[in-house]
Amino acid sequence: MRKNKFLYVLLLSVLFMACDKEDSLTPSNLGKDWFTIEDSDDPVDRAIYQFYVETGIPVFYNDTIGQEIRIDNWGNSYTHYEILQFSSSSLGGTETPNPFRSYELCPKESVIDGLEFLREEIVPVLPESIKIRSFLLLNSLTPHNLSTTSNEAFKGLNTVLISRVSELRDMSKAERQNMKGAVLNAVLSTPIATYTEELAAFYQTTRGYYTQVDLYGCSGWRFYNTYGFSDPRTVGFLKDPNPYDYSNMPTETQDVGMYISAIFTSTPEEFEASYGAFDAVMTKYRIMVSVLKAIGVSI
Repeated sequence: MRKNKFLYVLLLSVLFMACDKEDSLTPSNLGKDWFTIEDSDDPVDRAIYQFYVETGIPVFYNDTIGQEIRIDNWGNSYTHYEILQFSSSSLGGTETPNPFRSYELCPKESVIDGLEFLREEIVPVLPESIKIRSFLLLNSLTPHNLSTTSNEAFKGLNTVLISRVSELRDMSKAERQNMKGAVLNAVLSTPIATYTEELAAFYQTTRGYYTQVDLYGCSGWRFYNTYGFSDPRTVGFLKDPNPYDYSNMPTETQDVGMYISAIFTSTPEEFEASYGAFDAVMTKYRIMVSVLKAIGVSI
């Protein structure tokens, strides 16, 4: 009995000591929302705040979006830096590593141009159902593989990267439209991926022209010389004919992206004038337009 009483007293002592230690702990702020934009006296940061109030979308020009002092499990303090994540979960795939070899942050003096571009070209097109975690404005992007990853826009885990922001002011109308197409392609790839039946019909339009092998991603040399095609547009690829171009035909992801970009860089009349003679192209165009309208995108 005396032994049990001693153990009981010892247990109570430990519990009191633990409670006393808990009272002295410093909150870690692990639940902090780093994507809330605060007002600022700085003109550029105030413009970002106003854009955030208007749209609910945070815009950054630095990949490190905040820092705070935290306490580790041993009671030691350290500085935590919150950094935007460039890894992706894109069309038809799972999370991948950072696909970029390097990138250059946008100069602060070009941020206003980037906000104007987003306000005029991107936000009006998107329905409220599409939630964008953030935009990161960049001067340049250098992917590991340019044939598979855009150097103009890319959707990461918690941000959409937009390159060439410092060039926006001097871009021609056509160049600006191409940038619009690239950004919307990055933003819309994930919601489009949920329309599996429509995408299956989209891909099958091309695959149905040659059933022996998959035309997606096949080499240009085989496309022209082995499979006997003279024009990629015949099978629904938005790629001009060039029998001396031995680069690969588009992958599924690239194919979808090319149509999205084309839809936003040309009117329906312009598109039909360019591709109306190619049944496969027009079929895939109508499928993609129907998907975008189903999502709620303004075309």
